[in-house]
Amino acid sequence: MYRFLPWIALALVGLAAALWKVGSHKRLRAALGFLGLSFIVWGLETIGTGIGLNAAPAREVAIALVGLAAVQVIAGAVFNFAVERARVPRFAGEMVVVACYIAIVVNLFFSLGVNLTGIFATSAVATAVIGLALQDMMGNIASGIALEFENDIRVGDFIRVGDASGWVLHKRLRHTAIETPDGDSIMLPNSFLTRSAVTVIRKSHRQLVPFVMPYAIDPQELIHAVSFALRSSPIPEVASDPPPSCVLEELTPGHIRYAAVVWVNNPARSVLVVSAVLNRVYFGLQRAGMPIAEISNLLEMKAVPENAGARPDPVDILRGTLIFRQLDDASVFELGAKLRHLSFTAGELIVRQGDAGDSMYIVTAGQVAINYAGMNNAETQVAVISAGDFFGESSLLTGEPRNASAIALSRVDCYELDKAGLQGIMDHRVDLAEDMSVVVAHRQMELAVSREKLDAETARLREAQEQMQLLARIRRFFGLSTTAASA
Repeated sequence: MYRFLPWIALALVGLAAALWKVGSHKRLRAALGFLGLSFIVWGLETIGTGIGLNAAPAREVAIALVGLAAVQVIAGAVFNFAVERARVPRFAGEMVVVACYIAIVVNLFFSLGVNLTGIFATSAVATAVIGLALQDMMGNIASGIALEFENDIRVGDFIRVGDASGWVLHKRLRHTAIETPDGDSIMLPNSFLTRSAVTVIRKSHRQLVPFVMPYAIDPQELIHAVSFALRSSPIPEVASDPPPSCVLEELTPGHIRYAAVVWVNNPARSVLVVSAVLNRVYFGLQRAGMPIAEISNLLEMKAVPENAGARPDPVDILRGTLIFRQLDDASVFELGAKLRHLSFTAGELIVRQGDAGDSMYIVTAGQVAINYAGMNNAETQVAVISAGDFFGESSLLTGEPRNASAIALSRVDCYELDKAGLQGIMDHRVDLAEDMSVVVAHRQMELAVSREKLDAETARLREAQEQMQLLARIRRFFGLSTTAASA
């Protein structure tokens, strides 16, 4: 049999090369290493035989090295495929390899005439030293077997243990590897996992985002404003069910501690979620008239820079707005006092198609996308509103539901005018209704042309019809009599 051993070794080399693309590189490298050592031992055995030395021990060592190589090649060809296809626990293959190693080494000792029984019986000190040296390794192996049988931690889970957190890449007999959100790999000893509290974070994970506000702000109004801001439009990586909310966490000296409660779909992106949520909280509180301000126990006196926090003059805004082109100075000043300043962050929904409304918005900074949802509910962007333009005028003048959605493309500052603010002007200047209907009908026809691809003549005729119908709806909504309008 010994004379066929070189051929067996060469066959193992060829098999290892064939399995290199699909097998375990670690196992195959070990197999090639054993085979290389076996060829070296054969060379020494040949030299020893030539000079008359006893080459039997070298021959037995060469046989053992080929056996170890065969175990690694077979394990690479069988166990890897079994793990992937039959879902055989990986540690089972590792235990078989270890058992084969022990059998080959023990057989080598017997072939060399080594009395293993005597060694173990008379070398208690050596046994104790070896046992202490392998204590950590054996503990990790035992813990790895326990983790495999319990299967509470699976490959792909996002776990947190101690200061480490990340996705489980693989589980081995001695360690478990995780990949952190930063892209790093951490090897955790299995005994550490079994002794520590491990948190397995599922796909939907609750996240508390704390912030503080002064006692002067009414808690109920604040909670309502924050909850509305968080739910008004989707936030990336935040689940819509359960819906986001706001809670009061703690009453502390100097301020009240609140927290936005959201459910994160991807725990690795929690840092970005916290940033987006705090952004929504900031703008939502600002729109509600409860802006976040510095809370300090010190009184600091300093000069306020000129024009700090200055907003565009509402009067100038109205004078530049087409729909109010016929207002005189007195009416412009009166209406300017009724405007309400609002701010929105990028991605926030300002109005939703189909919602009830009786107000319009005049943009002073930023850009707003106007989206229209057709019969199949697929949204199409039909216009982009920039500073100096307005939207929502149809609902203001007729009280009808919003005919399109408006979404902030960037930070948006705007003024809102509702029906109550316009009612007094309309009562005294009923002639404004006709001019406003002309402006609004023209803008609506521009959207219709974009949606329906109308030709110029069809658009002109429809615009005239829409203008007369719109005028009647405006008069009815504001309670204007036809007689007074004619006069």
